[in-house]
Amino acid sequence: MLLFTACEQRENQNKALTSRIENVVVTEEKRFDYLTWKIKAANGTWHFEKEHAETEETSTGFNSAIDKQGLDWISNNCVDNREWRGWPNFASDGFGHPCRGGGGASHWIGEEGKQIDFADTLYGSHLRLESSNEKYKIRYHFFSSHAAIEVLEAEDLFAFLWEGPVGGKMNIEKQHYVLEDGMERKFEHGKGLGYLNPKFGNNFPSPFFYFVDDDAEQIVYIGATGVSEGGDEGWVQPDNMAIFSFGRDDDKHALSNTNAVAVFGFLDKKMGHEEISNFIKARLDDPFKPVE
Repeated sequence: MLLFTACEQRENQNKALTSRIENVVVTEEKRFDYLTWKIKAANGTWHFEKEHAETEETSTGFNSAIDKQGLDWISNNCVDNREWRGWPNFASDGFGHPCRGGGGASHWIGEEGKQIDFADTLYGSHLRLESSNEKYKIRYHFFSSHAAIEVLEAEDLFAFLWEGPVGGKMNIEKQHYVLEDGMERKFEHGKGLGYLNPKFGNNFPSPFFYFVDDDAEQIVYIGATGVSEGGDEGWVQPDNMAIFSFGRDDDKHALSNTNAVAVFGFLDKKMGHEEISNFIKARLDDPFKPVE
């Protein structure tokens, strides 16, 4: 039998706590009117809806993405029109879109694909959340470094669609987006779906985009593979949210292939574009493994 001094016990407890912090940690928490899984991963905290707290109607998708400063890049300062925000807003039937139901249900699974019973806390270096309805089945992979979406089944069209306020609150004079070429581009608005600027028209030639706010310490990024023409929608409602996607543009470029993959998360802005770009592209090359 091993005996430890009080000092050694505290040291072991601290090591265990540090290990859990470095891993992905999941708890259950009410966020707005919904019960969510609170997922501390991908350099931020993500709230994934599981059901309405009162009606118990199932729901899927992220209703909050909170960075290290506490800024919510999906639903900050938003109550009445929160249903128009979320990620990944996967399907037109509401599946993957928080607040909209979609008839979906979600559960955590182990490495072998079997369901895990969720008690108070779940933690590990690689956690998997499976979400499905009658038409779709997708699997979310969570690492401390990033998160990824794997499409397992798709009997209809879908997209990877981001809707939310940059830096927690839209102020387009202090915000911009960046594509693979590294140029800082101001947000366009009032031009309708699909138009980032006249140069791009209905497609932006990049496997990823990320948003930058002058006052935020982190950026939020979305990257995708299995999308033949890059992104296809990008615009803003200046007082509400930015809307960028791979696979929508009024369904002109909607996805149907199960080899489409999305990666996402927060990164520190001070990394600079080259390091940010290399990180995202490396995750797209190998999305379902942690960063060594």
